[in-house]
Amino acid sequence: MEIIRDRESSFYSEKAKILGNAFTIIDNNIKYYYEFIPDGTKSIIKYNDMKYIIDAINEYRIYNKHVTKFKDINNNFYKAFDDIFYFKLPIKVIQPSNFFVDLDKIAIFEEYIDPSNVYLPVAIINDEYVLLDHHNLLYFLNECNIKLVNVFITDYDEYINDFVYLAKENNIFNVNGLKALKHEDYEKYTKDFYDQYFNY
Repeated sequence: MEIIRDRESSFYSEKAKILGNAFTIIDNNIKYYYEFIPDGTKSIIKYNDMKYIIDAINEYRIYNKHVTKFKDINNNFYKAFDDIFYFKLPIKVIQPSNFFVDLDKIAIFEEYIDPSNVYLPVAIINDEYVLLDHHNLLYFLNECNIKLVNVFITDYDEYINDFVYLAKENNIFNVNGLKALKHEDYEKYTKDFYDQYFNY
């Protein structure tokens, strides 16, 4: 069995493909499609077969831990996880753990993302709130002049400590320090950094 974050299949809406909410599971050359339509901490699931729906939900929640309630397209309850406590933080107190953002993705957010319905994963490291993922969304919210953002505390990998150190070494102490790049440059610089760090 293989799970892919699908950005091409015609089964999915353009929005789901762009936002990474479409997951295809391949088993014995048969494809199973699962599209997530989130609304805050809840999501509707559109699918062609329920066989691997739990696997799809678990994969989706790797990127969206704040989503804890799932229903099918007929609004029938399917699965629930423990609620995640979230709260608001001033956007400028959040310490990034990345260096770059993708201007092309951020431009797409203007069409598809409701700024008031975004939840960001953070960890408390050395008495600071550190953003663990979704730096493009953080930048987008700042561009929308959002002063307070929804966050939730979650676990993090040890390498995040190094990323925070390197961010500060490059004078990135909040959202204003993030370097905005065109998509091609973002992909190149991000790949180069990860290759150097994880293969060192």
